[in-house]
Formats: sequence, structure tokens, C-alpha cells
Amino acid sequence: MKKAFEPIKLPLNLSNDILIELYKKAIVARNKLVEFSVLLERNLTSENIMWMLSLNESLQSTRIEGTQATFDEVVEAEITNKKNVDILEVRNYLEALNTGSEMLKNIPISTRLILKLHEIILKDGRGKNRGPGEYRKVQNWIGTSKRIEDATYIPPEPQNIEEYIRNLEKYINDEIEEEIDPIIKIAIIHAQFETIHPFLDGNGRVGRILIMLYLLDKKIVNTPTFFVSGELEKNKFKYYQLLNNLRTDSPRWKEWILFFLDAVISQADKNIEKLRKVEELYFKLKDYCIKNNIKEKYLDSIFKNPVFTIKFLSNATNSSYTATSTNVKKLLNSGVIYQDNKMRNKLFYFSDLMDILRN
Repeated sequence: MKKAFEPIKLPLNLSNDILIELYKKAIVARNKLVEFSVLLERNLTSENIMWMLSLNESLQSTRIEGTQATFDEVVEAEITNKKNVDILEVRNYLEALNTGSEMLKNIPISTRLILKLHEIILKDGRGKNRGPGEYRKVQNWIGTSKRIEDATYIPPEPQNIEEYIRNLEKYINDEIEEEIDPIIKIAIIHAQFETIHPFLDGNGRVGRILIMLYLLDKKIVNTPTFFVSGELEKNKFKYYQLLNNLRTDSPRWKEWILFFLDAVISQADKNIEKLRKVEELYFKLKDYCIKNNIKEKYLDSIFKNPVFTIKFLSNATNSSYTATSTNVKKLLNSGVIYQDNKMRNKLFYFSDLMDILRN
């Protein structure tokens, strides 16, 4: 019978040759993150766009676990309040991101924070009966059948979880001395957390939130806006396989860390390109609004809420329904926004912004 895996305790003992190779790529990754952070800070639309980046992360991370919601559906649900279980799980992830960022201002990354993230992620969703906010008390496994004999991976036995989490917590908070770049370190932390697999459900989602929180805690990024789930989702089968390659007597750490660093670099490049396109679109439309006597507050609002109703936009801009309707018609007639075919409670779509953000 297959046995539960017993991970090595951190820190790792990587050779100098491997560390030199990893550091070369980590420097590229760090420079990309600096470029992204600087661009975000000076971007005129940064406040409006931050939550959309978080929303997209929530979607991509839950997609890895099989959630079927689309970006458009989740954005629409903000206005229509229509929610199915897929949208609910995306919203839970977004809430956990925000809660974790706030908690990090007062406490370190710890069991208390991790359990809170898990509680939020699983509430009212598919995992609501899978021990939200609790480490598992039974053995579980990863596989395509209900037979442990067919498992592709059997994580540590439940009685050992707290010991492994304590070791991970000390490693995260530098209680275990190790001279290593934080971007390399979070690759190790994420993999170790997924290998411990402390929950019955939601391990991947919690582990991916920890990536952002660690980068934020170490001031690699200044705001909770950089995420790698999009790249991991794009390569999810490689992601899973490289994690599994660590769960052997000869774990291939270099291969995993290089993959993770490549994901950070690629995601940073995409985010930089998104920010530039959003800023270019904003200036273009700002000029149009000035020429056509459309108040800037309407433009700012649709950059934050690219799907809206006239009533929603009226409330968001503290304007009368009539004035809002007049400005919306101008935007509609110019092709800046589009509308659905409903007779009542029409939804309006800022399609150019949606196209940039969903990709």
C-alpha cells in the first residue's frame, strides 16, 4: 500500500552552482517587478484598475481548480448581483485576498492568517462542508479515483501537519536563517505548502494567495496587485507535474524554481503591457471627453466599473439620472461603450477596457 509522503524540513540545501543559476533569473524577475510597481504608481488609472487586477487573479486561480466562470460574467455579477457557485468562489477568493492584505498590516504570515484565508475561500461554496478554517484531521490524497492505491500523491499524515506548518511558518518569517532572494524563497514556500497539503480542499487557492502576501510583506511589491495565477493556469499541467517532481527522494527543486521565476517574469511583462494599454486608452478617451463636453468623473467611473447600468453610474458619480443618461448616450453614439438588447435595466459595456483586462 502506498504511504504518505514525508517532505524534508526547510531550509533546502541547494548547491552554490544551482543558486548562481537561480539568482541570474531572480534578478530579471525582480527588475520586472520593480518596473511594474513604478508603472502602477505613476499610472493615472491605478486606483481604478487595482481591483480589476485582483478580480482577474481571483478568476485565474479558481480556474486552476476547475471553476468555469468567465471574466465578463464575474464583472457583470458586480452589477446584476446574479451569482452561481462559480462566481461565488471567485468572489470568496477576492475577499480572501483583501482580508489577507489587511491582516498582514498587523500580524505576520502565520497559522492564524492561513486559517482565516481558508475559511473565507471555502465559505458557502463547494467546499463549505470540507472543514473551512481547519487543518485536516484525516488522510487525503490527490488522484483521479476514490482509491488511495491509485493516488498520484499522498500528502503527510494529519497528525504531522502542525509540525510541518510550524517549520514553514518559521521559514517564512526568517526565524530560520538563510541568505536567499525572497523571489526564490516564495517559490520554495509555495511548493512546500502545496506538498504539506494541510486542508481537505482549497490548498491551491490558499497557497497562491500566500505568494502575493509574501511579496507584499517583503516589499518586493508595494501594493497587493501582482499575481502569477494567470501564468500558472496557462501551464497548469506543467505546474502540477513540477510540483509532483518535488515529492520524491530526489526532488528537482531547480526545475521547479526556474519555472516559477519564468512565470513571474512572463506575468510581469503582461501586466506592464496591460498598464500601458490602459493608460493609452485613458488619455485617448479623456481627450474625447473634453472635446465632447463629457465630465471626467464618468470616464473615471467606467474605468473602475466597465459594466454598468445608468442607475449604477448615476450613484457612482453622484449625478442625476438625467445627466448620467445624457453622458452615456454620447459615449454610446461614439462607440466608446456598447449596450445589451434588454428593454429595461440595460447593461452598458466598456469593451475596449474589457478586452485589455481579460487577456
